[in-house]
Amino acid sequence: MRYIDLFSGIGGFREGLARAGGFTCIGHCEIDKKANQSYEALFDTKGEWFCEDIRKADPNGIPDFDLLCGGFPCQSFSIAGHRGGFDDPRGTLFFEIARLTAAKRPAYLLLENVPGLLNHDGGRTFAAILHALDGLGYGLEWQVLNSKDFGVPQSRKRVYLVGYLDERCRGKILPFTETAGTSLMQIRPGAQGERVYSPEGVSCTLAAQTGGFGGKTGLYEVGLPIKENTKKGYKMAYPGDSINLAFAQKNTRRGRVGRKIAHTLTASSDQGTLEPLKRIRRLTPRECLRLQGWADERIDIVLPLQSDAQLYKQAGNGVTVTVVEAIGKRLAATHREVSAID
Repeated sequence: MRYIDLFSGIGGFREGLARAGGFTCIGHCEIDKKANQSYEALFDTKGEWFCEDIRKADPNGIPDFDLLCGGFPCQSFSIAGHRGGFDDPRGTLFFEIARLTAAKRPAYLLLENVPGLLNHDGGRTFAAILHALDGLGYGLEWQVLNSKDFGVPQSRKRVYLVGYLDERCRGKILPFTETAGTSLMQIRPGAQGERVYSPEGVSCTLAAQTGGFGGKTGLYEVGLPIKENTKKGYKMAYPGDSINLAFAQKNTRRGRVGRKIAHTLTASSDQGTLEPLKRIRRLTPRECLRLQGWADERIDIVLPLQSDAQLYKQAGNGVTVTVVEAIGKRLAATHREVSAID
């Protein structure tokens, strides 16, 4: 099955569909130059169609394809953003998808966005999307899927929308009913970027803002020993060591907790001393990409190319590879079944 990968980012759709089998990418579109650098390092794109800006994409210059896939920009619909919807220029990019769909008439559509899309503007935004695609003759099904149910330890809910021209596809790709049953375990509350989670559970949703914010989505307990930040510098602290309570509290409750290595402490009620409990740190770029379903040998390709800030951004902006793989397997099987009947 031939497909184009719109808003391709680092290539989560392409990686997932490659794992699913039966898919061939014939082109992609990505305006972020850093993300596209990672994409082209991961995949052989020589001779494929490419467009930087979807608004400039000429349907006549795109080879025929069977599937259009993409996670169109979600900031306009996310509860973390301003929720401008179609009033935000990023929100209107959906209609570029509709424009290419109307011109090329692919057999299938696979789109991804944040769950906030479903209730934005009282549901009218999503209704407009459904109306546009229905008007083009597509049957439509959608479901909010959580990445934690697809083999990765990340709680990341996203709505996936499947469109098809052949009514015999109805109900064969969505819904998924399996759940992993793993829970997100928060040890210490706080603002986003300061909450502490247990590594025994799942990670919270990766953010995509620049400057490493994706790595500040959560801090994690990882065991002893820890580094203690003292007035004279760092020293290693172990259970039973006495350290300065006031200084420790000052440096863990302010901005320094955002450093790559921080610590949490507790007062001993009988001795009045402090005992370090756990070493706490944020996720590394490699771990963020692992949470999105990328294998280490693929991660090793992009790590030397990008800054940590860019890697956090690319991980947070991407789709979870294992979710796309699962949908892709169903889509490919349905296509084979329908084609066999014909």
